[in-house]
Formats: sequence, structure tokens, C-alpha cells
Amino acid sequence: MLSSDVILIIFFLAQTGIGLLGNCTLFMMYVSVIISQPHRKKSTDLILTHLTMANMVTLLTQAAPGMVMAFGLKTLVDNIGCQIVLYMRRVARGLSICTTCLLSVFQAITISPSTSLWARLKSRAPKCILPSFLFFWILNMLVDMNFLKSVVVPSNVTIILHGYYRKSCSSSLRVIFFNEVAFMSAMTMRDLIFMILMSWASGYMVLVLYQHRKQVEHIHSTSLSPKSSAETRATQTILLLVTCFVCFYCINSGIVLLNYTDEKDLILYDVATFLGACYAFLCPLVLISSDPRVPRPQCGHYSLPPYPG
Repeated sequence: MLSSDVILIIFFLAQTGIGLLGNCTLFMMYVSVIISQPHRKKSTDLILTHLTMANMVTLLTQAAPGMVMAFGLKTLVDNIGCQIVLYMRRVARGLSICTTCLLSVFQAITISPSTSLWARLKSRAPKCILPSFLFFWILNMLVDMNFLKSVVVPSNVTIILHGYYRKSCSSSLRVIFFNEVAFMSAMTMRDLIFMILMSWASGYMVLVLYQHRKQVEHIHSTSLSPKSSAETRATQTILLLVTCFVCFYCINSGIVLLNYTDEKDLILYDVATFLGACYAFLCPLVLISSDPRVPRPQCGHYSLPPYPG
């Protein structure tokens, strides 16, 4: 096995293992808080629960199969299995886009000043979360429905890469994108609309934070309320998530387009597969580092008992 393949395997193992562990930890914490500890619940917990679920599906359907390919193993699923895996991967990717967009828009409404036009939506926004989830699922399941009928596992095609034989149901995806104009247009419009909304909400949050910072410059730091400080930290975390998502989305989309120009070049496919799951891998790390409710290991310090007398 070549050193490049060993490195690729290590990256896929770390991405899948750490990503699943982080997302599972967050998912269980959010569910526990929502069900049994409502006093610790935050307004964005339900959205983050949905996002971590989409991340776990992404890692299981994208990073894990990529790791199998890195080992040089043959595809272990038949035509129907390949269709289901790719369909779940695309739906999870779409849910990730939609949920991240909802998270940014919801936070933008939450931190909007009372004089803003968006202030009147603050009381209505939490009631729209569950209907938004239902809309996202229906939208993405319909948009990506074409994967269930268009993907075929190449049964007699073997591609040589770095001396290893690999099989993948991904090689037939090129036919979908170049021949199904309506399918490609629907996917592009979905991504474009949610990316625009996400970018607008992020820009608005940056503007609100900048105006808030200018206001508190004239006030003593001790007068800043804990609630305002917590909202600022939450907004900064969401901005970081959106930035990571947009960066990985743009880079991955460019590599995917390059990959479709050469069906036999699986090097780009490996890179695109890894980058496609990077957001699902980094998202829980960002959330865990910024959420004090996540349990952390405590280092015990031994101290000598006080000297008597």
C-alpha cells in the first residue's frame, strides 16, 4: 500500500470516528436538555439537534464509504443499496444546507434590535422551526429523488489508481448531472437560494454585532448584561459555522465539477468525498468548544490538608 493511501485512510478514520463521536455527544445532550432539563434549553437547541442528526447521516453515508474506497475494497452494496446510500447522502447534504441557513436566520431574528422590523418575528420564530423541518425534508427528498432511478453500479468496470483496483457507484453520477438539466437546475436553485439567505443573515448579524460594540464602547464594561454577552457568543459561534460551511461548500463544489470532467480520476473523488464531510466533522467541535453545557473531563487536583493549629 502506498504512503498516500495510508494517509488517506488515516484521515478518513479520524474524520469518521471523531465526527460521529462529537455529533452523537451533542445529539444526546440536546435531546436530554429538551426532554428533562427545559430550564437549560436554548432557543436554537432544536435546530442544532436537527443539524447534528444530518451530520451523522452525512458521515455514515459519505465519509465511511470513502474510507472503504481508500482501503481499495470493492463496493459492498448492489445497485439498490448504492442508490439508497447516495440518495441518503444527497438528502443529508441538502438538510445540512437548509438547517444551517435556518440557524443563521433564526439567530439574526433573535439578536435584531427592538426597533428593527424583524423584532416582531421574535415571538413567532420558535413556532416555525418544526414546520421548517417538515418543509426541508419534503423539499430535499423531492429534489434528490432522481438519484433513486439514475445511479447504476458499474459491474464490469475496474479503475486502476495508484496500483489498487477500486469500484464505485459514483462514476455514473456524471451522467446524471450532464443529461438531467431539470434535475441539475433544481439542485442548483435550492443551494443558491439557501446560500443567499445564509449569507444575508450572516451579514446582518455582523452589522448588528458591530453596532452593538460601538454602543458599549461608551458604557462601562460591567454594565454589559450576561444575557447580551451570551447572545454575542452564540452569534459568533453561528457565524463561524456559516463561514466553515460556505468555504467547504465552494471548495468541494469546484473539485466535484473537475471530477466529472474525467470519470476515471478517483483522486479528485477521494478529495471531494473527504471535503464533503469536513463540515459534519468540524461542526460538533465548534459547538462543543462554545457550549458550557457539554460535560468536560475534570482534572482532579490533590491538595494537602490544612495544617492543624
